Amino acid sequence: NDDDALELFKKTLPSAGASFAQVQVSATSERARALKIVRAAARKSKAPGLDLIALALSGKAAGFEKVIALIDELVINLKKEQEGDDAKKE
Repeated sequence: NDDDALELFKKTLPSAGASFAQVQVSATSERARALKIVRAAARKSKAPGLDLIALALSGKAAGFEKVIALIDELVINLKKEQEGDDAKKE
């Protein structure tokens, strides 16, 4: 009985090949990834706010807090423009 229980327990444990590896992402690589995404979006939409965000990401002084604030401001401006467009349609 004890041997059967031990064998069953061993089968439930993951094998050495099925282990997880922790990956550490640096702020520089995360900034580069975000910059790539923002530049791609800027090419598609031609929104000047996205160029400003890309500029902030490419600089070394500003952190993500500044970029997030720029994105929030861009969203507010886009909502205002959409409301204006909707009003013109009516």
